[in-house]
Amino acid sequence: MPVTHGGGVALFPGQGTQAKGMGAGLFDRYPEAVALAGDVLGYDVARLCLEDPDGRLDDTRYTQPAIFVVNALSYWDSVDRGEPPADVLLGHSLGEYNALLAAGAFDFETGVKLVAQRSALMGAERGGAMLAVVGASVQRLEELLAENELTTLDVANRNTPSQNVLSGPVADIDRAREILAAQGLRVAPVRVSAAFHSRYMRSAREEFAAFLRGFRFAPLARTVIANATARPYRDGEVASTLSAQLDGAVRWSDSVLAVLRRLPAERFREVGGNGLLTRMVRQIETAPVPPVPKPRRVFTVAFAGGDENSYRPLGEHLRDVELVPLERPGRGRRYSAPLVSDPEALVADLTGQVREHLREHGDEPFAVYGHSLGARLAFRVCRQLRAEGLPAPVRLVVSGECGPSVPSRERDTWQLTGDAFWAHLEQLGGVPRQLRQYEDLMAHYERVLRADFTVLGRYRHHEEAPLDVPITVVTGDGEPFTEADLVAWQRETTEPLVRYRFPGDHFFIRAHWAELAHLIEGANP
Repeated sequence: MPVTHGGGVALFPGQGTQAKGMGAGLFDRYPEAVALAGDVLGYDVARLCLEDPDGRLDDTRYTQPAIFVVNALSYWDSVDRGEPPADVLLGHSLGEYNALLAAGAFDFETGVKLVAQRSALMGAERGGAMLAVVGASVQRLEELLAENELTTLDVANRNTPSQNVLSGPVADIDRAREILAAQGLRVAPVRVSAAFHSRYMRSAREEFAAFLRGFRFAPLARTVIANATARPYRDGEVASTLSAQLDGAVRWSDSVLAVLRRLPAERFREVGGNGLLTRMVRQIETAPVPPVPKPRRVFTVAFAGGDENSYRPLGEHLRDVELVPLERPGRGRRYSAPLVSDPEALVADLTGQVREHLREHGDEPFAVYGHSLGARLAFRVCRQLRAEGLPAPVRLVVSGECGPSVPSRERDTWQLTGDAFWAHLEQLGGVPRQLRQYEDLMAHYERVLRADFTVLGRYRHHEEAPLDVPITVVTGDGEPFTEADLVAWQRETTEPLVRYRFPGDHFFIRAHWAELAHLIEGANP
């Protein structure tokens, strides 16, 4: 059966990709958006792009709004033609505004206003220059600048492992051009009016930050990788991250690598543009990077009512990875222990089991997996490991649950009584009908299930720094989760979130053990 990987990765180009005729065929398809952009900007953006009658397309004040509009129309067009919306979005410098637009941080009109102000501030700057350099890493480039007393220059764009852009005063850029060319490096001036993405843009950054205080940004519905940090944007930090981009380096190579560690290059698609970003991705992909260690074992946390045998079929599909169930009290091999319905006590118990294994096996890499209630508890175990200074997993795989900051849909299940309780569980698909023929077993499982659902009812999420652990989220296509429910997991990790959707209802995992095993091992299903 097919597995849905989501919409992959969308790349939005920035300044430098403008060309007369860009957007041809798009403006007539989206007349309302084009008219709205014209009202905000005060000129005909379609005429600027298609005809450029006044030669303004290379003027930063006009270039950036034009590219933003064309990028937006191109993305809408791709989705309207059947491309799925991307799950991960990256934009190069200006293109980051299109990534945020696609992620729902703001609407199109707001985006045009933001870009218009950004371009006005950047276009007003004078006295600087930029220089593209090919053939040296950032480290080697910085060494050469230091050796030649050119520390007045900043590495503004880190585009690929061997292609970077310097930014700074004109005289120093001219001197660097001669010195670097003499070193056998390829150099080329960039057509700009100022030292963009450098310390010399600090006043523009401060003015833009003040401008951004007049806007409110919505929670992101997709993962957006920030140029300034090469990490996912965090809700509540959109304004500060955008302003930091003005005088900070565009860490494009690092941003792409962060995604390539989780998704293959064939999942990337460039929106609009001229293929420049796609070529960069290919160059970045070939750079040597440390491999992600394969886990030697996976600690599993069962769903409500589950025990150490719940994931036994999963273990049969794991290759060279030991499955280590974290058993909750009152079931399985811990049948005689009292049931625990307090979330904090349960997390402490589960973490203690991991701690004992870590003492025995040292620094061997491991993964953590949980389904439904087990997903929330697995996440909390990872947090507790961090709090105790213990090793972190190489990955956390969760299934059948929304992000932990979103209240569980089952938080009130423990309060259902009698037949209503069992009818609800049968609807979830987790309890076989024949169990109701055995009153003694029903009585036992009801105690276990009520304890577990009480944990969900008492579960409280507390905001903390995100984990430095990659999170993979897997759901069934018959589950009632919204995009917001699932993207909430992005708030809990500094790595790009990866999502998969399998055919099936809440217990889809029972038909997809092999695919889950591949995800835990670090492979694609």
